[in-house]
Order: sequence, then C-alpha cells, then structure tokens
Amino acid sequence: MVLYSCKSSEEFTGYAYDPEGVTNTSDKEIQPQHKRTIGRSEEGIWISNEFKGARMNDFYKVDKSLYRVVIEPENHPINNSPWYAFKIHSESPRTVQLQLSYRHGEHRYHPNISRDGNHWRTMDPSAIQVDTAGVATLTLDLDGDPLWISAQELLTYRDMTQWMDSIRTASPTVVDTVGYSHRRYPILKMTTAPKPRDQKQGVLVITGRQHPPEVTGGLASRIFIETLTADTRLARAFRKAFEIWSYPLVNPDGVNGGHWRHNAAGVDLNRDWKNFNQPETRAIRDDLLTLRNDPNRKVYYGIDFHSTNENIFYPINRDITTFPDDFTYKWIEELKNSFPEMPLKVEPFPPNSPIAKNWIYHTFGADALTYEVDDRADRSQLREISRQAAQILMQNLLEAKSQQ
Repeated sequence: MVLYSCKSSEEFTGYAYDPEGVTNTSDKEIQPQHKRTIGRSEEGIWISNEFKGARMNDFYKVDKSLYRVVIEPENHPINNSPWYAFKIHSESPRTVQLQLSYRHGEHRYHPNISRDGNHWRTMDPSAIQVDTAGVATLTLDLDGDPLWISAQELLTYRDMTQWMDSIRTASPTVVDTVGYSHRRYPILKMTTAPKPRDQKQGVLVITGRQHPPEVTGGLASRIFIETLTADTRLARAFRKAFEIWSYPLVNPDGVNGGHWRHNAAGVDLNRDWKNFNQPETRAIRDDLLTLRNDPNRKVYYGIDFHSTNENIFYPINRDITTFPDDFTYKWIEELKNSFPEMPLKVEPFPPNSPIAKNWIYHTFGADALTYEVDDRADRSQLREISRQAAQILMQNLLEAKSQQ
C-alpha cells in the first residue's frame, strides 16, 4: 500500500507512489517467467526457479567469482516491490558473489535463506552490499546442497491451504470456494461456523495477500485468525456474537508466480474495488454482497492486511462517520498503550479510492482499516503484537455490539 495524494476528497486522483497507468484494472499484457534450471557447467554452478513462488529470469557470469541474477517483474509499470526467490548450488564447495540485478525496480527486501525451502533465517547483513544503483551483491558459501534465497520466507498457496486445513481441524471453521482466479486457483473463504440465519450476528471481514510479496502482512493475518478462532474464553464469547468472514489469499496466481505486485492479468487487485474487472475481487464482492440484504447480519468492521517498509495503519478520516463510530482510533490507542516502544504511524485518508477497506465502508457503512506490517518485522514480535491486537479488537467489538 502507498499514501494517498489529495487535498480533499473531491480533488483525489490517485496514489502518490503508483506509477502512471497501474491503477487501470483492465487486463494487461504480462510476461511469462520461464521455469528452468540454468547452469555454468564450466564452474559447476546451477540456479533454479522451478518451484512455486520463484522469481528469477536469467543468470550469467560477470567476472571470476562474480555472478548476476536478473530479476524482472510480471509487467510494468509497477510499484517497487521487487520479489525474488531461487535456489542455487555448486558441484564443489566455493564462495561466490551474486548480484541481484532488477529491471524496473531496485533492491528492497533483505534476503532470507533456507536449506529446504521451509525453514528460513535472515541472511547475515555483513554478507550483503547494496550500491547506489539499487543492485544488491550477496556473498554466498555454496556446496552441493541447494541454498534457497528469497525476498521473504515462502508463503505459497499450498502453505496457506495447509494452514487453513489446520485451523479447520482445530476450531469450528468452514472453508469454502467463492470463485476462481485467472489460473483457476480457488479463492478461498474461511468462516467461523455459521449460526442459524434467524440469529442476529455481527460480521468481521478480513482480506489479505492482494500483493504477493507482502508476507509479513500475511503472517499477521494468520495470527489474527488463529487468535479469533482459538479455544479461549474471549474468542468463544466473540464467536457467539460475531461471524468471521476471511479471505486470507486474494491473489493466489501472483503468490505462486512470484509476482512483484499484480495478478495473472497484470493488475493490482487493490485498485479494483470499484470496477471489479478481475475475477478475484468480483468473487469476494459477490460473496460479501449477500450480507447487505440480510436483516440478521451486520458488518461491524473490515481489515485488509498488507506490508510496507514500516508499521503503519491507514484508517478512514476521523471526521467521517462510520459504524461503529471512531472504532479504529480507539483500537489504535489501546494497541499503542500495550506496546509503547513499537513504532506505529497512523495516516488517515478519505474513503474515495478503489481499495478494499473503502468498498467495505461504502457498501456497509462499517469502519475499516488497511493494516500494514513492516517488511523487516521481527517474527516473534510480529506474533505477539498481532495476537494482542486481535484480542483488543475482539473486546472492543463485543463492547460496541452490546451498546447497540
């Protein structure tokens, strides 16, 4: 997510950091990434993008022990979210330098490394140099076992569906398909066990992973949902009063394709919540619209999880009346009080852009938030903050519902 660029709601025209043309959500030409393993047979070094979530376009030798990986986006113009993921090995042990050379972008994500693609650690900063042109050079110790290198730990469609299955097994949660992506991946919805239709219920709406590289936002949404569906006194009370309608992986094509930002049609999905040109946003819209005419279901709040280079919340302007009124600001204040050392910016804007939280407001009158997590967030702290944020949210929504 990026900041609005506006003086008033009438003057709003777009996003300050969106390149020209990217807010058009009609299908665009997209460059397929060829899956292959590329080798320098004379040195015995091999690099591969033959796995889900990979992004590596070319590989060649520059000089002596210096090599270069070329990383291109799915299409452009595009926001600077230069995702990369590949695995590399050498037939004999050696130390090499590897440049990450981006086209239409510059280095942003600190590398994570793994020996199996499942267990990840942050690369030692002393082994990374970034020049003024935005090219990162990594110093790597290679051997015969593949070394996985990725902008963030991989959190693919398969990882997400396995996680959803674990939630469904451990809690009263239903997983449904509400539609299909361009490449026919199911758009999945997780719902806490629905109550009888004649029983009045509040509804909390959660969306996530509209932008593929935004893994920390995806992790935060998972902790949120785990906390909401846990077998605790607070969560049980919350689920008696509220249904949770969550869509944790809005862009499965982009996630599995290792895209920088867009879906398989080359479109930023979080700019399509007005025209609904894309099947992913249409599927979620059509599912949520069933709530609008249900006298026993009322949307109380919406959260759209993202990541950027800092912790930042984008609420609706405080002078705009929402339901529950002023809810986000009270929640933020309590969260800041719980974590006084946590850097957290708050940037309110009017609800006049074609993004998920604004559609929720315009459709249901409900308050909503874009919840951004720092790309570099410490994972244990991320879990702690997300869990506490979800607990505060539940307490405050229960209080708001009791006052109706």
